[in-house]
Amino acid sequence: MPRPHTAAAAADAHARSKRPRSPIAGPYGHPFHPIMVTIPIGAWISSLVFDIVAFVVDDPEPFAVGATVLIVIGLIGAVLAAILGLLDYSQLENGTPARRTATTHMLLNLTVVALFVISLVVRLVAGADEENVLGFVVSLVGVLVLGFSGYLGGKLAYHFGVRVAAEGTQAEGFR
Repeated sequence: MPRPHTAAAAADAHARSKRPRSPIAGPYGHPFHPIMVTIPIGAWISSLVFDIVAFVVDDPEPFAVGATVLIVIGLIGAVLAAILGLLDYSQLENGTPARRTATTHMLLNLTVVALFVISLVVRLVAGADEENVLGFVVSLVGVLVLGFSGYLGGKLAYHFGVRVAAEGTQAEGFR
């Protein structure tokens, strides 16, 4: 569908982006996708901390294993977050800046998932019970890409207002 050309069509597209496609996506004004992304973000950042600790302690095994487990938890959380994100994505009008931003956000997140799958495989092949420099570097790159993708996710919510309650609803909190 082409980009809306009239102010009314743009307003309709914007209003549609605020509504959930399904109850699974979360209620109006409270989407589940931003809640769910905290799982992979937290797990993957924690895995980096575990990696760093594994490099400096005498017995790296518990931290190396912990980093590997955290990567798996992050991957599971990412799949769930992606499902919810796709529901929100499907409400965005084709050809709009919001849709283009969301597409870039999605592609970056798919790249991050691929990087963490690679990091996991590298760790499992080398032995998940020891520190792994290559696994750490791939994970670090994944977190850096994730940071930029998160910036775009914030732009979608806070700049474009995707899945954010309309200003009239927001104003109820200040009366």
